[in-house]
Amino acid sequence: MRTIKIYCKECEIELTSELTEISETELCWEDENDIISENNFSFFINLRTNKKSLLVAIADYNLKNHPDLNKFYGCCGSDGSNGLNKLCVNNHEVATEISDCWTGRFIEFDLSKVIIKEKLDEYTFKELTL
Repeated sequence: MRTIKIYCKECEIELTSELTEISETELCWEDENDIISENNFSFFINLRTNKKSLLVAIADYNLKNHPDLNKFYGCCGSDGSNGLNKLCVNNHEVATEISDCWTGRFIEFDLSKVIIKEKLDEYTFKELTL
């Protein structure tokens, strides 16, 4: 099992604490439920965009909401259809929160907007190439 941290590609600020990989088959795709538990991540192919993405739980990461509230379109939360709606603390778009009542709940990081570093030992992280 890999352990990683996620960083903003533009400013290199740390976006998450350590996350442990789980298999895409362990994701629970049920509406109104958390797709993945906290402190975990999974790579998956987004069928809507046909791009590889990184999925994490909705949790207290080093992220903030986009000031454009149109990015959070949905009746009870964000349906994710209006693009990246989560920013690093320096205002760079990095991820999309999906949290509406007809969706599962998760955050999808855009791999073109982040750096992923894999934990090699207690003190060393190395950039992961995908």
